[in-house]
Amino acid sequence: MARDPKGQDPQNAFRASAQYMGYGLTWALSVLLFLAVGAWLDSKLGTSPFLLVLGAFVGAAAGFYSLYYHIVIEPRHREDDQNREDDQK
Repeated sequence: MARDPKGQDPQNAFRASAQYMGYGLTWALSVLLFLAVGAWLDSKLGTSPFLLVLGAFVGAAAGFYSLYYHIVIEPRHREDDQNREDDQK
């Protein structure tokens, strides 16, 4: 496979972009799922639009936490684990 002038493998760039697109899709689907559940509960309970809006906010918060975890917390844990392994050697 051809490399770019900086010596980076294009396949790694595609893999990373697909990973981040997956995180974004997870966030969007989380919002839509909670929005749909809120709308369904509103139709059953007659509380329109309270649960729909609440569902949208809960879905956005859950999706954001998932995004934050995968982009910030998980790499930090991976780095800490790697440092511990290096210290033990």
